Amino acid sequence: MIKILCDRIVHFSGFLILAIGIGQIGLNASADVLRLEQATFPSPLIDDGGKPDGVIEASAVEPIGDGKRFLVAHDRSPALHVVDVATGRLIGGPITSSKFPPLDNKFPPKWEGMALDADGNYYVIGAHVGKTKEERSAKSLLYRFRLKDANGLTPTIDDDSVIRWDVAQSLESILVAQGLDAAKVAKRKIEGLTVRDRKTQDGAIHRELVIGLREPGDKVRAFVTDITAAPSPEAELELKPLFSFEAGTREGVASQLTSLEYVAALDGFLVVTATEDTANTFHGNTLWLVPDGESSSARKIGEFEVSMKAEGLAVLGVADEPRRTVVSLLITYDNDPHATHIPSRFQKLAIVRDKP
Repeated sequence: MIKILCDRIVHFSGFLILAIGIGQIGLNASADVLRLEQATFPSPLIDDGGKPDGVIEASAVEPIGDGKRFLVAHDRSPALHVVDVATGRLIGGPITSSKFPPLDNKFPPKWEGMALDADGNYYVIGAHVGKTKEERSAKSLLYRFRLKDANGLTPTIDDDSVIRWDVAQSLESILVAQGLDAAKVAKRKIEGLTVRDRKTQDGAIHRELVIGLREPGDKVRAFVTDITAAPSPEAELELKPLFSFEAGTREGVASQLTSLEYVAALDGFLVVTATEDTANTFHGNTLWLVPDGESSSARKIGEFEVSMKAEGLAVLGVADEPRRTVVSLLITYDNDPHATHIPSRFQKLAIVRDKP
């Protein structure tokens, strides 16, 4: 049962911003609840000149080192950017790898998902879209990599750590196997990536890579592949269905997955859905929880930010306090600045689970 105790919309500099008060959701018949306790004001990325950056489209995000900086993907370039959490300032120049596509590639990879595992490995994935086979191939990329000097001032990508895997054929095949028609399969678009470490009945830890789809947009869909054995470079990973649910609409516009993050402290997946119409107008975002083991439904935590498009979601930290668990999150708003002239922004918020 969803109970939003306080949602307040305020105006600032021409934008509608949701000040999240307190929202809560019952997770089961007990008193176990989640609530959104606080949120910072959305801040822009700041360039070398001290002005809001109007180029980067912040499509995916993960923290770096101690969480005082974050790594953000720009969906129109293969290079990644380092940002200071406290100020929003871009640190140094864009970072890339010789194993990533070149900066002047005809079709950029269109990064739409990033993940970070417990061993410090990063993962980044392209949208897997395209109007031609050449374009789709250029955007059907999945890499794992590590950072050099992650706690230093200017981290770089360790070229020797970069491994490419492939999920393009598996993704197409599994959608066909689910009975989707050719038109829906052709619209496939990845826009979420996370890692789940799961303990099996025999006590072994299995590492899984979870991929979320924005399209087909009739449902939120997520697929999983086991990467415990660290597949060899260029390996084709086998995807299996994990969960799907109907996210509904807002103001007549479909709510579609734009990011997801596995949070062990919440026993499930946080999923963000956003709404964007054909005129690049945004109609708000929704945060969901898909509990472990759930395959066909999700529980709505709350709606937020009516005028920007949330695309990145990351966990900054988890505090296990005596009477509650606090999960600190970072959200980035893409905003399609090339079309809307609204710069990307980021925001921190906290999800609280009270203990019985």
